[in-house]
Order: sequence, then C-alpha cells, then structure tokens
Amino acid sequence: MAKKSVKTVTEPLLKREIGRLEKSVIQALRLLKGIDREVKNTSKATSKITEMQKQLIELRKQVAESAKAQKKAAKKPRKLTEMNLFVKEQIKSGKSFAEAIQAWKDYKATKQTQRAEAEPPEKSKEPSGEQAP
Repeated sequence: MAKKSVKTVTEPLLKREIGRLEKSVIQALRLLKGIDREVKNTSKATSKITEMQKQLIELRKQVAESAKAQKKAAKKPRKLTEMNLFVKEQIKSGKSFAEAIQAWKDYKATKQTQRAEAEPPEKSKEPSGEQAP
C-alpha cells in the first residue's frame, strides 16, 4: 500500500485560511443584513398597500355617496304658478307690473264668483218625518 503524504499545516497557512473564512463570513453577514432590511421594507410596503387599499375603498364609497347626493340635489325645473304665468303674459302684452297684478286680482275675483254661481245652494238638512211648527 502506498502511503499518503500528509501535509503539515503551518501557522501562516492557518492564518491565511482563517482570514479567508472570516471574509466569507463577513460577506454572508452583510448579505443577511441586506436580506433582513429588504424583508422589513417589503413588510412595511405590504402594510402600506393594505392601508392604501382600505383608503381607496373608503374613497370609492364617499364618491358614490356624493354622486347620489348630487343626483338628489339636482333641481328640477320649477313649474310656474298660474299667477306667474298670468302676470308674465300681461307684462308681455305691454302692461306694467302693477297693472298686471291688478288684472290678476280682478281675474281671481271673477273666477271665485263664477265658482260660487256654479255650485248649487246647499239644502238644509232637516230630520225626515218631523216638520217645524
């Protein structure tokens, strides 16, 4: 059998090997610190993203509510009253506002008298079978 030659380890070789191992350990530690930093940053980013998503959902709700409120608040065109229409016609025909108002009052008075004439007079209700003496 052939004998294997055994290398003797000298002190300078040992120091060189220890130095090389220390450098690789330092590099590994730096990488671990970098990875740890990245993990923390990503966890912060994910928490910020979830917070932003919640805010976005809240904003969407608010926008929907404000849109509903705007639809409700949209004013429909106002219908003019009979008086406004009458006065408008009178002013267009050349009368002053005071004359138009007086014409409205006259119109209203004649309208009420026509109603009173159109309604039959109310009969007084007397109990049937009894006559007044």
